[in-house]
Amino acid sequence: MLRVSNVLMASNTLKYIQNNLQRAARTQEKLSTGKTIIRPSDDPSEISHIMAVNATIKGNEQYMRNIEDGLSYLNQSDSALDTVGQYLQDARTLAIQGANGTLTQEDREAIAKQIDKQIDALVDLGNSSLGGKYLFAGTKNSQPPFYRDPARGEVYYRGNTDRVTREVIFGYSYEVDAAGIAESGSSGVFGVLDSSSQIDDPMNSGEQMAKVTGGPFDVLLRLKQNLENNDADGINQSIQELEDAHQEVLNHRVGVGARTRHLEAVKSQLEDQEIKLKTVLVNVQGADIAKLTVEAAQNNLIYEASLMFASKFLQTSLLNYLE
Repeated sequence: MLRVSNVLMASNTLKYIQNNLQRAARTQEKLSTGKTIIRPSDDPSEISHIMAVNATIKGNEQYMRNIEDGLSYLNQSDSALDTVGQYLQDARTLAIQGANGTLTQEDREAIAKQIDKQIDALVDLGNSSLGGKYLFAGTKNSQPPFYRDPARGEVYYRGNTDRVTREVIFGYSYEVDAAGIAESGSSGVFGVLDSSSQIDDPMNSGEQMAKVTGGPFDVLLRLKQNLENNDADGINQSIQELEDAHQEVLNHRVGVGARTRHLEAVKSQLEDQEIKLKTVLVNVQGADIAKLTVEAAQNNLIYEASLMFASKFLQTSLLNYLE
C-alpha cells in the first residue's frame, strides 16, 4: 500500500496555494492595465506585431510634434509677412504724399525721416523670433540676422540662406519657414545677398556680414534718398517699386499658406492613422474586463477555499493518528 506522507501533502498544498496566488496576480495585472499581453512570454506569436504597431505610433507622435513646431514657424512667419505688407503700404501712402508737386524741400525731408523710421521698424520685424530662434535667419538662427549700419544707413545680414525644415513623414523633410534672404538669382522676403559688399560683424569678432539688396530695404532706402534729394521723378518711380515689393511679399505669404495647408493635411492623416493603430492594439491585446472580473472573483473563491483546507490540514497531529 502506497502511503502519502504529511510532508508531501503539505508541500503540494502550499504549491497549490502559490499557483492560485500567481494566477490571481496575473488576472489583477490584466485588469489594471486593460491588456491581455503585457510581456513577450504572454503571447510570443503576437508580440512582434504589437511591437511593430507601437513603434509606428511612437514615430507618428514624433512627426506630430515636428508638424506642430513647423506650424508655429509658419504661422509666426505669416503674421510677420502681414506686417511687412502693411509697412510697405504705409510707405506707399507717404510716397504718394511726397510726390505732391506743392511740397517744399523741407516737407519732403520730413517725410524722408518717417521712411527712415519705417526702415528701422522693418529691421526689427526681420529679426522676429520664436522660442529663441530667429525666423528669417535660415539655419544660422541663434542671433538677430539683420543689422542696419548707423554710418551708412544700409542693411546687412549675418544669417544664412539654408531653409529650416522638419521631418513630417519618414524620409521626407519639409520647409517650414519663409526665406528671409536668398542667394542671387532667387527671391527672399527681404531681398538677396550682395557678397561683394561686406562689413565686419559688430556682434561676432572676425566675421563679416553681406549687404542686403533687391528687396523692401532697398526700395525704402531709395525712396528716402529721393525725398531728401527733392527728386519728384524718383519718388514716382519709388511708388511703383513699393507696389512691386508689396506684391512680392504677398507671393511669399501665398507660399507660406500653401505649406501650412499641407502640414495640416499631413497632421490630419497622422491623427487618423493613430486612431486606427490604437484600434489594432485594442483588438490584439485589449482585455475583456467583464470576463476578467468574473475570473478574478473565481480566483478569490478558490484561494480562500485552499486556505481553509490548508488551515484544517495543518492542524493534524500525531494524536489524530493515534485516535
